[in-house]
Amino acid sequence: MYWIYDIPAWLVCGLIVSVLVSAAIGGHRLWRRFVCWECNAESNALALGMLAVVAMMLSLLLAFSSVSVWEAYSSAEAAAANEASVSGELVRDLAVHGGPKAAAAREAVRSYIESVIADDWPAMARGGSSDVTAHKFNAIFRAAALLEPRTAREEVMLREIWTKTNLMNESRRARIAAALGSAIPPALWGTLLLGILINFMLFYLRPWSRVNELMLGMYAAMLGLMIFFIIVMDRPYAGSVNVSPHQMESALQSMARWDSETVAGK
Repeated sequence: MYWIYDIPAWLVCGLIVSVLVSAAIGGHRLWRRFVCWECNAESNALALGMLAVVAMMLSLLLAFSSVSVWEAYSSAEAAAANEASVSGELVRDLAVHGGPKAAAAREAVRSYIESVIADDWPAMARGGSSDVTAHKFNAIFRAAALLEPRTAREEVMLREIWTKTNLMNESRRARIAAALGSAIPPALWGTLLLGILINFMLFYLRPWSRVNELMLGMYAAMLGLMIFFIIVMDRPYAGSVNVSPHQMESALQSMARWDSETVAGK
């Protein structure tokens, strides 16, 4: 299903809306041609009432799905931002701590951030994660474990370093979890599609008129837009509407700025 995220968003939107509108109107015309059901006034009223009930239930399902994918997208964005923020704080703490071992740990953080951008992000766009990045993240812990405080100041700094390192681990886990899972399970997708089909069939029981067919087409187009929104937002790191690694890039730029200011200060 990830191939759909390689297509421009506007084209995906057009395809989904076109397919639903064509299916709705085409199905309506086939129904009128091959199914000769003549409904009396009472049956028409019943069909209209059922249509209102099913449409309301479908609207609730679509609203629930839209909120779910939006919350998942926001959580993925927050996880990436938190990881970038904490990594920026960690490299500053290591720089203030000083010493060759702290410098080595700082370079491990830099290498990890670079790998997140170059390796992890493309892997997350396909619903996975990079083993290379995972190894580089473990290298941060190994480098931090070599730090030995010699003064009370360094002891306080070391506690901060471990706190930031563990916070990075939490944010990393949340970021990868958002890439691996879908907010919309297959059962919900099946329910949505079946609900759309039932809705269309109830429309078909209404007397034919150009106005009714126009309303059916507009209704199908609106359903298509909602489904497009759900699909696009369901994979936070894939497609053109995605969580970008710009926060990580900003962390690298901030690190470089700190280094240049330190050298200038000397």
